[in-house]
Amino acid sequence: MFSPSPQTLGIVVAVFILAALLIRRALLPKPIPGIVYREANAKKILGNAWELLQWKKKHGEMFGYLANLAVELNEPVFQIFVHPLGKPWVIVADNREAFDILSRRTPKEFDRSRFLRSLFMPLVPEFHFHMPTGERWKAHRKLVADTMSPAFLGGVAGPQMWKSTMKLIDLWRVKERLAKGRPFSVSTDIRKAAFEIIWAATFGFDSGSTNAQTELLETLPEFTNLGDMDHEVEFPVAPDPPVFKAGLALNDAMNIGVQSLVPGLHLWLAYNLMPSLRAARNLKEAVIQDEIKKAINKFSNQTDLNWEDQSNLKRHMKSAVDIVIAREIDSARKEGRTPELMSRTVQDELFSFMLAGNEIFTLTAWTLKFLTTHQNVQKKVRDELREQCSAAVERGDAPTVSEIMSARLPYFEAMIEESTRCGSVTQTNIRTTMQEVNILGHMVPKHTEILMLNNGPGSFMPPLTVDEEKRSESSKGTAGKIGQWNVKGMRDFDPERWLVKDEEGRLTFNPNAGPRHSFGAGPRACFGRKWAALEVKIMMALIVWHFNLEPTPKPLSSFKPFPGVAHRPEMIYLRLSNV
Repeated sequence: MFSPSPQTLGIVVAVFILAALLIRRALLPKPIPGIVYREANAKKILGNAWELLQWKKKHGEMFGYLANLAVELNEPVFQIFVHPLGKPWVIVADNREAFDILSRRTPKEFDRSRFLRSLFMPLVPEFHFHMPTGERWKAHRKLVADTMSPAFLGGVAGPQMWKSTMKLIDLWRVKERLAKGRPFSVSTDIRKAAFEIIWAATFGFDSGSTNAQTELLETLPEFTNLGDMDHEVEFPVAPDPPVFKAGLALNDAMNIGVQSLVPGLHLWLAYNLMPSLRAARNLKEAVIQDEIKKAINKFSNQTDLNWEDQSNLKRHMKSAVDIVIAREIDSARKEGRTPELMSRTVQDELFSFMLAGNEIFTLTAWTLKFLTTHQNVQKKVRDELREQCSAAVERGDAPTVSEIMSARLPYFEAMIEESTRCGSVTQTNIRTTMQEVNILGHMVPKHTEILMLNNGPGSFMPPLTVDEEKRSESSKGTAGKIGQWNVKGMRDFDPERWLVKDEEGRLTFNPNAGPRHSFGAGPRACFGRKWAALEVKIMMALIVWHFNLEPTPKPLSSFKPFPGVAHRPEMIYLRLSNV
């Protein structure tokens, strides 16, 4: 029997130790020269990843970790290490430089993030949002461009938003009656309403989700033994239509990628191997294809479409699917080609509207929480709304879509913007460097992920000192054009920070009062921001018009965020009374 000598064992052990050290060294982060980082993290294989996960577990989100790290390092540009063998991520904690990158240096020096691409590619590979800027991106965006036009938003999407929100109002009237002044969770209601509104505007018909819930509750007898007035009331939940349920499931699955070290692979496996998600995707595609076929039948023989005549356009267009199919038919005729009506491009662009439901749900949720907490703000919003929509007050009815859209509501607009800011609806904007770039004097290699904080210094913390000479030339030229928040009270919810007086002494909403990047900026800003703004405006106007949002008990009023794709509150409770 072979018995190794002590010398042989020593050599083997030494080789193993050397190999282990070499492997560990290979796995350690490789910092970008000249950019600050926390040295202790560079000595760990997981870099900052473990600390990020622990922060997220405790606080419900991870970007607060980055904001605090910026203050700790006292640097507006620093790097973190999140993926073994992966490149560092560079963090920019300066609002002015971030705006310059987003608006003036994109897409030549910076472009759409590869990380975001990995989140969306597995489900909607032909969705323009995640594509690099170029001809393919332009063609896809052109296909859906008319869905953001004033004619479509005001004449088609707006009325659908109004109808769907009024169904939510009807549901809450029933809940308010049954709850008898007690609080109840509206998280599911708001989430489903946000998706149902988008569904109706996209496909032109109601999904039936909110109606089903209202009909179920209307059959219930009066509740008894409800407990004290601060006790939460729980309601039975009606089943959702299968396709609506499928859409929600596919949206929820995005959280898998957000919480994964390999998001693209993890999501691809989930969508293709999990039976529930595979079935949801198949059902989603079948329904979208059916709706496309209906629109094809409607427009194939249509010869009087006139894209220059808004009244003509309004007469024909009843949904987003109508406008996308009509646009493709019209473009194909002009270009002398066969329209690609059942293509993956058309299907993915249509379903992408449903993905926007997360942001709308998030902003609506934060706005409800802020109005519930700040009763004085809620009263000012309602008073302004009723003053500007006085005809509706005289009718004893809700304001119409046109009345809401045309009303001059500076305080209302400021309240929505402040809810967006304080709710940190989008905590960071992400771009990828397209070449070696200079950020505040630091050279950053090509294909590096750049995270620009919306929740850090200059937003909720005092700004960090920046050498003005190190700014880009385009950034230097914008000095003083966008305001900076007063350090005192910058964490407070205060809509009036967005208001100024015009030449006539009237209060006016000033979008440049301070940093405002939640929907991005520049050529790759959020495509659907006009849709989202209108939907939230209609929803909040009608909710505040019909209900007082009474204070809720402290145990049901937490502002802790939910760990997911969107930075939304974990708790959304309301105690309603009729106005």
